[in-house]
Amino acid sequence: MTRTKTIILIAAIIALTACAPAAPAVERPPLRVEWTLWPGDYLLPLAYDLGLFEKNGMQVEPVLYEEFDQAIADMSIGKVEAGFFVPGDLLAIARDDNMRAVLVTDTSDGADQIVATADVKTPADLPGKRIGVALGTFGELFVNEMLKQNNINPGSVHLVDITPESVPGSIPDQIDAGHTWEPHTSEALQNGSHVIFTSADTPGLIADLLVFNTKTLEERPEDVRAFIRTWFEALDYLNSHPEESQQIIAKYVNMAPEEVSFEGVKLYSLEDNRNAFQQGDDTTSIHFSTKINLDFLISAGNITTAPDLNLLLDPSYLP
Repeated sequence: MTRTKTIILIAAIIALTACAPAAPAVERPPLRVEWTLWPGDYLLPLAYDLGLFEKNGMQVEPVLYEEFDQAIADMSIGKVEAGFFVPGDLLAIARDDNMRAVLVTDTSDGADQIVATADVKTPADLPGKRIGVALGTFGELFVNEMLKQNNINPGSVHLVDITPESVPGSIPDQIDAGHTWEPHTSEALQNGSHVIFTSADTPGLIADLLVFNTKTLEERPEDVRAFIRTWFEALDYLNSHPEESQQIIAKYVNMAPEEVSFEGVKLYSLEDNRNAFQQGDDTTSIHFSTKINLDFLISAGNITTAPDLNLLLDPSYLP
């Protein structure tokens, strides 16, 4: 075949290809993302309501869990692709690089609280008392830190295994004090309890992480990046339109707009994330605070194999 005929044949093939109908785009199913009634999670329904995920070319199905134990279980079996977990909960379900944290959404700066009966005026009154806490979780680590700061022998108190959501209704019949957060703290206060210790006394100890299963990270990396971009857009909207944001969030959390509060929670910016993912020697480093959680879980016998934190904590999806 001559060079001229070859050129003509190639041109004909290109023309036919151009005329052929384009293959339909494969529609990806929505990413199912766990969230709970924790202020640090509220940017998820805000972004969803504002249509920011669709604007960034993806779909998300927010899945609200009122009982956090079920959220951990569902994340571990792949019923949801992503969710918001503190380091201790992530470590409890991390196996063979099956999960990775890609974003620090927030840290508790007073929002985690120990509420107690009126006769327990300060932590110094806790010896001999019953403290409700979800055993084997970051809540127990938080309680232990409170006891340590107040020079209280852990053996002098009785820890009762109770979820944070159940604490208000368990005082005073089952416990004398307990670990919880809003809106459950307000319920406890209405019942006559009061706050004796908060996470403002343990800066950086309790961080919230956006966690994806590794399968989703490998199969849908652009959706993960789009999710993170959307998250920061929602944060910008919250900062610039606080009242409108409260009204939107209130629809999803069954609260009055004025009850929607981020008090006691530090929401992390992109710059905060870049700093947090650096190796460090205090709890401003997510590596350091995760290592504290890891040591606690190993000493408690909850886990026996330490994951590679350099794999578990993965900032590579940040903008």
